[in-house]
Amino acid sequence: MSETNVMEQIKKIQDAPADQDLRITRRIEIGSVIQQGDVYLHRVADGQVALGVGNGARHVAEGDVDVFAGQQLPPNVRAPMDVQPQEITGPVVVATKTWHLTHPEHPHHRLPAGVYQVTYQYDPHTMRRVVD
Repeated sequence: MSETNVMEQIKKIQDAPADQDLRITRRIEIGSVIQQGDVYLHRVADGQVALGVGNGARHVAEGDVDVFAGQQLPPNVRAPMDVQPQEITGPVVVATKTWHLTHPEHPHHRLPAGVYQVTYQYDPHTMRRVVD
């Protein structure tokens, strides 16, 4: 494939309209996960909340939520070898009512009340989190 053809394909992808689908989760068990692009939300038991603030790039928790700095990975998640756990540990979202996780380029999610620990996708080449 020529460089011109590759650039044309990249331009088509960049010009494509954002995915405006809404993914609705009515119930999510502790230990279950949903994904939005490079961000994962893990439904966790109450009590893993630490004081602080944090809100990833364009993934936005909207509604009656509090966002705190995450302190540890969910119990069912292990950092890959040679990746520091804090590299893939994101904020904790505490929602007292149904809430939305929005993003301009990914489907939005509507989720039930609960405590959610965010983790990030990582790049095995750089051993760092993926930024989308």
